[in-house]
Amino acid sequence: MKKVLLFTTLCFATLVVSAQDLISKVPKNASVVIALKGRNITDLVSVSEFENSKMGKMFIKELSRKTDGSVTDLETLGIDLSANFYYFMETEEGVFTHSFLVPLKDKRGFFSLLSESDKEKIQYEGGLSYMVESYDNMVTMWNDDTLLITIAQEESNYDDVYGYDDYDYTVEAVEEAADAVAGYYPILSFDESTYNFGTIKEGDVVEHTFNFTNTGDSALVITDAKASCGCTVPSFSSEEIAPGESGTILVKFDSSNKSGSQSKTVTITSNTENEVERLYIEGTITEDGVAEVEEVAEIIEDIYVDEIEETVIESTEYDDSSYYNDDYYEEQDRKREIRAAKRAADRLVSLASIIEKAKKIMKGSYAEGSILKNSSYVKSIGSGKDEATVWVNDFTALYRDAIPSYFGGGYYGDNPYDMFNFDRLYGGMSLTSKLNFDDTNASIKTVYTMNDEMAEYQRAIYNGKMNKNFFKYFNEDSMNGYFSINTSTEGTLSAYPKLVDAMFEGVEKEHLEDFVPIATRLISILLDEEAIAKVVRGDMLLVMNGVENVEVTYTTYDYDENYESIEVTKTKTEPIPKFILMVTSEEKEIFNRIMKIGIKEGAVTAENGFYQVEIPDAPFTVNMLFKDNTLLISNSKADITAMSNGTYNAKVSGRHKKLISKNAGSIYINGKSLTKDIPEDMVPNSYREKLDYISNNVEDLEFRVGKMKGNVLEGEMILNTPEGKGHKNSLAYFLNMIDALVD
Repeated sequence: MKKVLLFTTLCFATLVVSAQDLISKVPKNASVVIALKGRNITDLVSVSEFENSKMGKMFIKELSRKTDGSVTDLETLGIDLSANFYYFMETEEGVFTHSFLVPLKDKRGFFSLLSESDKEKIQYEGGLSYMVESYDNMVTMWNDDTLLITIAQEESNYDDVYGYDDYDYTVEAVEEAADAVAGYYPILSFDESTYNFGTIKEGDVVEHTFNFTNTGDSALVITDAKASCGCTVPSFSSEEIAPGESGTILVKFDSSNKSGSQSKTVTITSNTENEVERLYIEGTITEDGVAEVEEVAEIIEDIYVDEIEETVIESTEYDDSSYYNDDYYEEQDRKREIRAAKRAADRLVSLASIIEKAKKIMKGSYAEGSILKNSSYVKSIGSGKDEATVWVNDFTALYRDAIPSYFGGGYYGDNPYDMFNFDRLYGGMSLTSKLNFDDTNASIKTVYTMNDEMAEYQRAIYNGKMNKNFFKYFNEDSMNGYFSINTSTEGTLSAYPKLVDAMFEGVEKEHLEDFVPIATRLISILLDEEAIAKVVRGDMLLVMNGVENVEVTYTTYDYDENYESIEVTKTKTEPIPKFILMVTSEEKEIFNRIMKIGIKEGAVTAENGFYQVEIPDAPFTVNMLFKDNTLLISNSKADITAMSNGTYNAKVSGRHKKLISKNAGSIYINGKSLTKDIPEDMVPNSYREKLDYISNNVEDLEFRVGKMKGNVLEGEMILNTPEGKGHKNSLAYFLNMIDALVD
């Protein structure tokens, strides 16, 4: 216990020593924290080395252009590159607050990046300077040594979306809010919001183009357009649309397998004040496309009513009691104004809250303390020797806060996640990821920490045992890479139904089928997990064994002396990647029975102790062999023949045996071998020199997902870099590669 306390104290002390910078401004209750360690990075590649690289020169050139030459190098940028940079996110009452902390060496450098219009927005308060972007809910604030950018994402509530508000705003509030938002938002004005396609025949496809104009005073951007079932939006104007300009939205409706009256909704997401607009397509579908008698009567009645209304409007055109002065429509207009006022007032309140939050962050004066008081964070981050770290706290809170409450309101509660038992399975789950650039490799290591119940299910699923016989059919000298999975079929079939039951614990049985396919719940009832595991145990290995030139037959067309096309069969040589797939199975008899059925049907042939399966349109034949409790599948006849007669030349080092056997999953790519196997005729002459450089300057990449250890699951990706090629470390390696490959 003393050793644990001593280790935790040392970690905390190390952080404090390096954290007299900006980490103290991150609150204890932050949900996500990302750190970029400037000192660690500049120790690997100095500022001058970066500036002299091609990437650095391009970066400086762009900065100089945007600042009219006031920034000519990273020094004049005013940012302290040797200090630590931080991003953190807070979640509170449906609001996501994103904050970026940047260390400043000279705030005049940052000031030079601002445009003249930005400089006019700056407000000064004591030693702080800040400017506000109301549309983005963003505050940029700085003092002599810190730059802070804070952005708030607010959850829209049900009333904001559907218009049900308490109308307790005064006329003065309406006018003030209207003045505040006037001329700021674009306005999406459609020529029509509803299109009625009348009566059509089942199976017909209807298309309609909705035309719109931006009648606001700022640029309009449509970010998404989605339709309800049966409708699609093949295209919409996605470019920025200036005030006064027009655009279109094409909607397509497929009436296949539909009948009767139809009403479909198209939801448009844009940067208007309402953010969401809706269009409608409606009509009727019959078997022969002819309207029923009742429908015809309704159509005639509608036309008659329209004619009457037009006559009434014409006769009352100059009457004070006309349509446009009707009390009902005046009331609707008043309510719309009040809703707009409420949104504007809420936005002003929100901006004031963001400004106060930014001031609090700059001071770092938290009653509960900084993130350094959060034991989970301190323990996860460790010594702080990494170049970058990512820490994510309790996933359950993030899941719940990520979904607006107005998506709920149904049978299971105010939030759609209320139908899932997320707290039970994901409560307390956290993630830590670390990026390191060492002398000979770059790595990203990620650690997931789960609660007891979820860890129990995951241990059952990933409690596999790799078949050692796989290594009899593996030669690392000829392989380009491999992919392995080491799971337990028996454990998966046993754990998965329990996991689903736990997830939907609160859902009544009559509603469970709405969310979970009935087949999932029958797994534990109908299947014998142990018997299924004998057929496919759950461990498998796919090895890519270089490239083989294969003669491929294909059909093309020539022309005879009369210029008429004739079909001809030709052959060509194509490079085909060779592979061997190995799957553990104890049921050789079942395999032989399936092969005999294939032989009887003419789809399989037997040859020299193995089977061949022809796949239509594939440039190779699949060869299958059952040996050593292993199903072997390969597209190389030579390899499968050698495996069948026991002459295959196997060679596997301890490194690969460990990577495959000790982990739940792994991926390995031999970059050097892979680039050398690319046929020369596939590479243009202008790129061969670069390909040669890549081939001489790559090593390999490995990715692993470990087995569960207690409640922890680890994953790691490692990119190894070549030695003796002039790369002093892996970060410098990336810059050197860019310099060599970018013209």
